[in-house]
Amino acid sequence: MTLIESLHEQALAAAQATGLGTNFGDAHYLLALQQLCADMQNRERVPPGVAAALEKMCVSSLLGRLYSEHFWVVHPEHKAVTIERPLFIIGLPRSGTTALQKLLAADPANQGLEYWLGQTPQPRPAKSEWQELAEFQQCQAALNFLGEVAPEMQRIHRMRADEADECRLLLMQDFANVTFQSNGSLPNYEAWVYSSNFEPVYQRYKKNLQLIGLNDAERRWVLKDPSHLWAPDTLLSTFPDACIVQLHRDPKELIPSVSSLVYQSRKLSDPMIDPKSVGRRELQQWSRVVKNFMQLRGQHKLDVFDLSMTQLQQDPLASTAAIYEHFDIDFSEQSRRALVARLGASEAQHSAGHHYTADQFGLSDIEVDKHFADYIDQYSDFF
Repeated sequence: MTLIESLHEQALAAAQATGLGTNFGDAHYLLALQQLCADMQNRERVPPGVAAALEKMCVSSLLGRLYSEHFWVVHPEHKAVTIERPLFIIGLPRSGTTALQKLLAADPANQGLEYWLGQTPQPRPAKSEWQELAEFQQCQAALNFLGEVAPEMQRIHRMRADEADECRLLLMQDFANVTFQSNGSLPNYEAWVYSSNFEPVYQRYKKNLQLIGLNDAERRWVLKDPSHLWAPDTLLSTFPDACIVQLHRDPKELIPSVSSLVYQSRKLSDPMIDPKSVGRRELQQWSRVVKNFMQLRGQHKLDVFDLSMTQLQQDPLASTAAIYEHFDIDFSEQSRRALVARLGASEAQHSAGHHYTADQFGLSDIEVDKHFADYIDQYSDFF
Protein backbone atom coordinates (compact mmCIF):
# COMPACT_ATOMS: atom_id res chain seq x y z
CA MET A 1 0.00 0.00 0.00
CA THR A 2 1.38 3.43 -0.92
CA LEU A 3 1.56 6.27 1.58
CA ILE A 4 -1.24 8.12 -0.20
CA GLU A 5 -3.46 5.03 -0.05
CA SER A 6 -2.64 4.59 3.63
CA LEU A 7 -3.58 8.19 4.42
CA HIS A 8 -6.94 7.77 2.71
CA GLU A 9 -7.56 4.49 4.53
CA GLN A 10 -6.82 6.16 7.86
CA ALA A 11 -9.20 9.02 7.09
CA LEU A 12 -11.95 6.60 6.12
CA ALA A 13 -11.39 4.62 9.33
CA ALA A 14 -11.63 7.82 11.38
CA ALA A 15 -14.91 8.68 9.63
CA GLN A 16 -16.40 5.20 9.90
CA ALA A 17 -18.70 6.00 12.83
CA THR A 18 -19.83 9.37 11.45
CA GLY A 19 -21.80 8.32 8.38
CA LEU A 20 -19.84 10.74 6.20
CA GLY A 21 -19.41 8.37 3.31
CA THR A 22 -16.30 7.85 1.20
CA ASN A 23 -16.29 10.81 -1.19
CA PHE A 24 -13.09 12.90 -1.07
CA GLY A 25 -14.30 15.12 -3.88
CA ASP A 26 -12.53 16.49 -6.93
CA ALA A 27 -9.16 14.82 -7.49
CA HIS A 28 -7.27 18.10 -7.94
CA TYR A 29 -5.88 17.83 -4.41
CA LEU A 30 -4.03 14.61 -5.26
CA LEU A 31 -1.32 16.45 -7.19
CA ALA A 32 -0.39 18.49 -4.12
CA LEU A 33 -0.64 15.44 -1.88
CA GLN A 34 1.67 13.51 -4.18
CA GLN A 35 4.25 16.31 -4.01
CA LEU A 36 3.95 16.39 -0.23
CA CYS A 37 4.20 12.63 0.24
CA ALA A 38 7.26 12.39 -2.00
CA ASP A 39 9.14 14.78 0.28
CA MET A 40 7.73 13.24 3.47
CA GLN A 41 9.30 9.89 2.58
CA ASN A 42 12.83 11.33 2.37
CA ARG A 43 14.24 9.99 5.63
CA GLU A 44 17.45 12.01 5.34
CA ARG A 45 15.45 15.21 5.81
CA VAL A 46 12.30 13.93 7.52
CA PRO A 47 12.87 11.86 10.69
CA PRO A 48 10.22 9.26 11.62
CA GLY A 49 8.69 11.50 14.30
CA VAL A 50 8.27 14.38 11.86
CA ALA A 51 6.84 12.05 9.20
CA ALA A 52 4.31 10.73 11.72
CA ALA A 53 3.23 14.26 12.66
CA LEU A 54 2.85 15.26 9.00
CA GLU A 55 0.88 12.11 8.25
CA LYS A 56 -1.47 12.97 11.10
CA MET A 57 -2.02 16.42 9.55
CA CYS A 58 -2.74 14.82 6.19
CA VAL A 59 -5.29 12.43 7.68
CA SER A 60 -7.00 15.33 9.46
CA SER A 61 -7.16 17.28 6.19
CA LEU A 62 -8.60 14.31 4.33
CA LEU A 63 -11.17 13.85 7.07
CA GLY A 64 -12.08 17.52 6.63
CA ARG A 65 -12.67 16.84 2.94
CA LEU A 66 -15.07 14.05 3.84
CA TYR A 67 -17.00 16.43 6.10
CA SER A 68 -17.22 19.09 3.41
CA GLU A 69 -18.31 16.72 0.65
CA HIS A 70 -20.93 15.13 2.88
CA PHE A 71 -22.51 18.35 4.11
CA TRP A 72 -22.41 20.01 0.69
CA VAL A 73 -24.73 17.21 -0.47
CA VAL A 74 -26.92 17.32 2.65
CA HIS A 75 -27.24 21.11 2.42
CA PRO A 76 -27.24 22.09 -1.27
CA GLU A 77 -28.72 25.43 -0.22
CA HIS A 78 -25.22 26.51 0.79
CA LYS A 79 -24.66 27.40 -2.87
CA ALA A 80 -27.08 30.31 -2.55
CA VAL A 81 -25.27 31.87 0.42
CA THR A 82 -23.64 35.18 -0.51
CA ILE A 83 -20.49 36.34 1.22
CA GLU A 84 -20.61 40.12 1.15
CA ARG A 85 -17.66 42.37 1.98
CA PRO A 86 -15.78 39.85 4.14
CA LEU A 87 -13.09 41.42 6.28
CA PHE A 88 -9.70 39.80 5.74
CA ILE A 89 -6.83 40.48 8.13
CA ILE A 90 -3.63 40.07 6.14
CA GLY A 91 -0.19 40.43 7.57
CA LEU A 92 2.93 38.59 8.54
CA PRO A 93 2.61 36.14 11.44
CA ARG A 94 3.22 37.58 14.91
CA SER A 95 2.02 41.01 13.85
CA GLY A 96 -1.19 41.06 15.91
CA THR A 97 -3.47 39.40 13.35
CA THR A 98 -4.74 36.79 15.83
CA ALA A 99 -5.57 39.35 18.51
CA LEU A 100 -7.43 41.53 16.01
CA GLN A 101 -9.41 38.64 14.56
CA LYS A 102 -10.51 37.35 17.95
CA LEU A 103 -11.53 40.86 18.96
CA LEU A 104 -13.56 41.51 15.81
CA ALA A 105 -15.13 38.05 15.95
CA ALA A 106 -16.59 39.00 19.34
CA ASP A 107 -18.86 41.50 17.59
CA PRO A 108 -22.26 39.74 17.25
CA ALA A 109 -22.58 41.28 13.78
CA ASN A 110 -19.52 39.28 12.67
CA GLN A 111 -18.59 35.62 12.39
CA GLY A 112 -15.19 33.96 12.47
CA LEU A 113 -13.94 30.51 11.56
CA GLU A 114 -14.06 28.56 14.80
CA TYR A 115 -11.25 26.03 15.14
CA TRP A 116 -13.53 23.00 15.39
CA LEU A 117 -15.52 24.02 12.31
CA GLY A 118 -12.34 24.62 10.37
CA GLN A 119 -11.38 21.02 11.03
CA THR A 120 -14.82 19.45 10.53
CA PRO A 121 -16.84 21.81 8.27
CA GLN A 122 -20.63 21.78 8.63
CA PRO A 123 -23.35 24.40 9.07
CA ARG A 124 -22.57 26.16 12.35
CA PRO A 125 -24.99 24.87 14.99
CA ALA A 126 -26.28 27.00 17.83
CA LYS A 127 -23.44 27.55 20.29
CA SER A 128 -25.47 25.98 23.08
CA GLU A 129 -25.20 22.65 21.23
CA TRP A 130 -21.43 22.59 20.70
CA GLN A 131 -20.43 20.91 23.95
CA GLU A 132 -22.60 17.89 23.08
CA LEU A 133 -21.08 17.33 19.64
CA ALA A 134 -18.36 14.69 19.20
CA GLU A 135 -16.42 16.84 16.72
CA PHE A 136 -16.24 19.73 19.19
CA GLN A 137 -15.29 17.47 22.08
CA GLN A 138 -12.52 15.78 20.09
CA CYS A 139 -11.12 19.08 18.88
CA GLN A 140 -11.05 20.59 22.36
CA ALA A 141 -9.50 17.42 23.81
CA ALA A 142 -6.71 17.53 21.20
CA LEU A 143 -5.99 21.21 21.94
CA ASN A 144 -6.03 20.54 25.68
CA PHE A 145 -3.52 17.73 25.17
CA LEU A 146 -1.32 20.06 23.14
CA GLY A 147 -1.45 22.52 26.01
CA GLU A 148 -0.23 19.82 28.38
CA VAL A 149 2.66 18.55 26.26
CA ALA A 150 3.63 21.93 24.83
CA PRO A 151 2.43 24.69 27.19
CA GLU A 152 4.80 27.17 25.55
CA MET A 153 2.92 26.72 22.26
CA GLN A 154 -0.37 27.76 23.84
CA ARG A 155 1.28 30.73 25.53
CA ILE A 156 2.64 31.93 22.19
CA HIS A 157 -0.47 31.22 20.12
CA ARG A 158 -3.60 30.41 22.10
CA MET A 159 -5.96 27.98 20.37
CA ARG A 160 -9.43 26.99 21.52
CA ALA A 161 -12.04 24.89 19.78
CA ASP A 162 -14.72 27.55 20.27
CA GLU A 163 -12.68 30.56 19.11
CA ALA A 164 -11.97 31.95 15.67
CA ASP A 165 -8.74 30.69 14.16
CA GLU A 166 -6.83 30.70 10.90
CA CYS A 167 -8.12 29.97 7.42
CA ARG A 168 -5.34 27.38 7.06
CA LEU A 169 -7.72 24.89 8.67
CA LEU A 170 -9.79 24.98 5.47
CA LEU A 171 -6.98 25.69 3.00
CA MET A 172 -5.17 22.55 4.17
CA GLN A 173 -7.89 20.45 2.54
CA ASP A 174 -6.08 21.05 -0.75
CA PHE A 175 -2.60 20.36 0.69
CA ALA A 176 -1.17 23.60 -0.71
CA ASN A 177 -0.49 25.45 2.51
CA VAL A 178 2.44 26.70 4.55
CA THR A 179 1.40 24.60 7.56
CA PHE A 180 2.95 21.47 6.10
CA GLN A 181 6.28 23.02 5.16
CA SER A 182 6.43 24.76 8.54
CA ASN A 183 6.44 21.39 10.28
CA GLY A 184 9.12 19.57 8.31
CA SER A 185 11.99 20.01 5.88
CA LEU A 186 10.13 19.70 2.58
CA PRO A 187 12.11 21.76 0.03
CA ASN A 188 10.71 20.16 -3.13
CA TYR A 189 7.12 20.44 -1.91
CA GLU A 190 7.76 24.02 -0.76
CA ALA A 191 9.11 25.01 -4.17
CA TRP A 192 6.08 23.42 -5.80
CA VAL A 193 3.67 25.34 -3.55
CA TYR A 194 5.27 28.66 -4.50
CA SER A 195 4.39 28.00 -8.14
CA SER A 196 0.93 26.52 -7.53
CA ASN A 197 -2.36 27.55 -9.08
CA PHE A 198 -4.42 28.53 -6.03
CA GLU A 199 -7.70 29.12 -7.85
CA PRO A 200 -9.24 25.69 -7.05
CA VAL A 201 -7.93 25.99 -3.48
CA TYR A 202 -9.83 29.24 -2.95
CA GLN A 203 -12.95 28.01 -4.70
CA ARG A 204 -13.15 25.14 -2.23
CA TYR A 205 -12.35 27.49 0.63
CA LYS A 206 -15.24 29.76 -0.38
CA LYS A 207 -17.66 26.82 -0.61
CA ASN A 208 -16.68 25.81 2.91
CA LEU A 209 -17.35 29.32 4.19
CA GLN A 210 -20.77 29.25 2.51
CA LEU A 211 -21.47 25.93 4.23
CA ILE A 212 -20.24 26.90 7.70
CA GLY A 213 -22.05 30.25 7.59
CA LEU A 214 -25.27 28.81 6.23
CA ASN A 215 -27.20 29.61 9.43
CA ASP A 216 -25.53 33.01 9.87
CA ALA A 217 -25.65 34.41 6.34
CA GLU A 218 -26.42 37.93 7.56
CA ARG A 219 -23.22 38.16 9.64
CA ARG A 220 -19.99 39.52 8.16
CA TRP A 221 -17.05 37.12 7.93
CA VAL A 222 -13.84 38.15 9.74
CA LEU A 223 -11.00 35.96 8.48
CA LYS A 224 -7.24 35.87 8.79
CA ASP A 225 -4.22 33.84 7.83
CA PRO A 226 -0.66 34.79 6.92
CA SER A 227 -0.80 32.11 4.22
CA HIS A 228 -3.05 34.41 2.18
CA LEU A 229 0.24 36.12 1.29
CA TRP A 230 0.99 33.18 -1.03
CA ALA A 231 -1.81 34.14 -3.42
CA PRO A 232 -3.40 37.49 -2.53
CA ASP A 233 -4.43 37.97 -6.16
CA THR A 234 -6.46 34.76 -6.05
CA LEU A 235 -7.95 35.72 -2.70
CA LEU A 236 -9.18 39.01 -4.14
CA SER A 237 -10.45 37.50 -7.38
CA THR A 238 -12.47 35.05 -5.25
CA PHE A 239 -13.74 37.82 -2.94
CA PRO A 240 -13.59 41.00 -5.08
CA ASP A 241 -15.43 43.13 -2.50
CA ALA A 242 -13.22 42.07 0.41
CA CYS A 243 -12.27 44.63 3.06
CA ILE A 244 -8.55 44.25 3.72
CA VAL A 245 -6.70 45.16 6.91
CA GLN A 246 -2.93 44.79 6.81
CA LEU A 247 -1.12 44.69 10.14
CA HIS A 248 2.51 45.74 10.44
CA ARG A 249 5.37 45.12 12.84
CA ASP A 250 9.10 45.71 12.61
CA PRO A 251 10.54 42.55 10.97
CA LYS A 252 13.49 42.68 13.39
CA GLU A 253 10.98 41.89 16.16
CA LEU A 254 8.63 39.78 14.09
CA ILE A 255 10.98 37.23 12.50
CA PRO A 256 12.55 36.09 15.82
CA SER A 257 9.02 35.80 17.24
CA VAL A 258 7.70 33.63 14.41
CA SER A 259 10.91 31.60 14.52
CA SER A 260 10.25 30.90 18.18
CA LEU A 261 6.69 29.79 17.44
CA VAL A 262 7.76 27.47 14.62
CA TYR A 263 10.65 26.12 16.68
CA GLN A 264 8.33 25.22 19.56
CA SER A 265 6.06 23.40 17.11
CA ARG A 266 8.89 21.64 15.25
CA LYS A 267 10.66 20.31 18.34
CA LEU A 268 7.55 18.38 19.40
CA SER A 269 8.32 15.85 16.67
CA ASP A 270 12.00 16.63 16.16
CA PRO A 271 13.69 17.41 19.51
CA MET A 272 17.06 17.83 17.76
CA ILE A 273 15.88 20.53 15.36
CA ASP A 274 18.43 23.31 15.00
CA PRO A 275 16.86 26.67 15.99
CA LYS A 276 19.20 28.51 13.64
CA SER A 277 17.92 26.51 10.67
CA VAL A 278 14.41 27.54 11.68
CA GLY A 279 15.42 31.20 11.82
CA ARG A 280 17.01 31.10 8.37
CA ARG A 281 14.00 29.47 6.81
CA GLU A 282 11.46 31.83 8.39
CA LEU A 283 13.50 34.86 7.32
CA GLN A 284 13.70 33.67 3.73
CA GLN A 285 10.08 32.55 3.52
CA TRP A 286 8.31 35.59 4.95
CA SER A 287 10.53 38.17 3.27
CA ARG A 288 9.68 36.43 0.01
CA VAL A 289 5.89 36.18 0.31
CA VAL A 290 5.27 39.63 1.79
CA LYS A 291 6.38 40.96 -1.59
CA ASN A 292 3.36 39.28 -3.23
CA PHE A 293 0.96 41.65 -1.53
CA MET A 294 3.26 44.63 -1.98
CA GLN A 295 3.33 43.99 -5.71
CA LEU A 296 -0.44 43.58 -5.85
CA ARG A 297 -0.94 46.86 -4.00
CA GLY A 298 1.49 48.52 -6.36
CA GLN A 299 -0.32 47.28 -9.46
CA HIS A 300 -3.86 48.05 -8.27
CA LYS A 301 -5.38 50.77 -6.14
CA LEU A 302 -6.56 48.42 -3.41
CA ASP A 303 -8.58 49.82 -0.53
CA VAL A 304 -6.43 48.57 2.35
CA PHE A 305 -6.47 49.79 5.94
CA ASP A 306 -2.94 49.73 7.36
CA LEU A 307 -2.56 49.27 11.11
CA SER A 308 0.48 48.90 13.33
CA MET A 309 0.65 46.18 15.95
CA THR A 310 1.73 48.81 18.46
CA GLN A 311 -1.34 50.92 17.75
CA LEU A 312 -3.59 47.87 18.14
CA GLN A 313 -1.99 46.98 21.46
CA GLN A 314 -2.16 50.51 22.83
CA ASP A 315 -5.80 51.19 21.94
CA PRO A 316 -7.63 48.17 20.50
CA LEU A 317 -11.06 49.77 20.75
CA ALA A 318 -10.01 52.89 18.85
CA SER A 319 -8.23 50.71 16.27
CA THR A 320 -11.43 48.74 15.74
CA ALA A 321 -13.51 51.90 15.44
CA ALA A 322 -11.06 53.23 12.83
CA ILE A 323 -11.36 50.01 10.81
CA TYR A 324 -15.15 50.17 10.89
CA GLU A 325 -15.17 53.82 9.91
CA HIS A 326 -12.74 53.23 7.02
CA PHE A 327 -14.94 50.53 5.51
CA ASP A 328 -18.24 52.24 6.42
CA ILE A 329 -19.25 49.45 8.79
CA ASP A 330 -21.74 50.33 11.53
CA PHE A 331 -20.06 50.36 14.94
CA SER A 332 -23.20 49.94 17.01
CA GLU A 333 -23.46 50.23 20.78
CA GLN A 334 -24.06 46.48 20.91
CA SER A 335 -20.84 45.93 18.97
CA ARG A 336 -18.91 48.25 21.26
CA ARG A 337 -20.15 46.53 24.42
CA ALA A 338 -19.24 43.11 23.02
CA LEU A 339 -15.72 44.25 22.18
CA VAL A 340 -15.23 45.83 25.61
CA ALA A 341 -16.30 42.54 27.19
CA ARG A 342 -13.89 40.62 24.97
CA LEU A 343 -11.04 42.94 25.91
CA GLY A 344 -11.81 42.43 29.59
CA ALA A 345 -11.80 38.65 29.15
CA SER A 346 -8.52 38.83 27.21
CA GLU A 347 -6.85 40.67 30.08
CA ALA A 348 -8.06 38.01 32.53
CA GLN A 349 -6.69 35.24 30.29
CA HIS A 350 -3.30 36.90 29.76
CA SER A 351 -0.48 34.48 30.40
CA ALA A 352 3.28 34.73 30.85
CA GLY A 353 5.16 36.53 28.14
CA HIS A 354 6.81 35.05 25.10
CA HIS A 355 10.58 34.92 25.68
CA TYR A 356 13.12 34.59 22.86
CA THR A 357 16.15 36.31 21.35
CA ALA A 358 17.14 36.91 17.73
CA ASP A 359 20.57 35.42 18.39
CA GLN A 360 18.94 32.16 19.49
CA PHE A 361 17.82 31.71 15.88
CA GLY A 362 21.01 32.97 14.26
CA LEU A 363 19.38 36.25 13.22
CA SER A 364 20.92 39.71 13.08
CA ASP A 365 19.26 43.08 12.64
CA ILE A 366 21.40 43.80 9.59
CA GLU A 367 20.37 40.56 7.88
CA VAL A 368 16.67 41.02 8.62
CA ASP A 369 16.75 44.62 7.39
CA LYS A 370 18.45 43.51 4.18
CA HIS A 371 15.80 40.85 3.42
CA PHE A 372 12.92 43.26 4.19
CA ALA A 373 14.46 46.41 2.71
CA ASP A 374 11.54 47.20 0.37
CA TYR A 375 8.90 46.43 3.00
CA ILE A 376 10.68 48.57 5.61
CA ASP A 377 11.07 51.41 3.15
CA GLN A 378 7.35 51.44 2.43
CA TYR A 379 5.77 50.68 5.82
CA SER A 380 8.23 51.72 8.54
CA ASP A 381 5.78 54.44 9.64
CA PHE A 382 3.58 51.60 10.94
CA PHE A 383 6.30 50.07 13.12
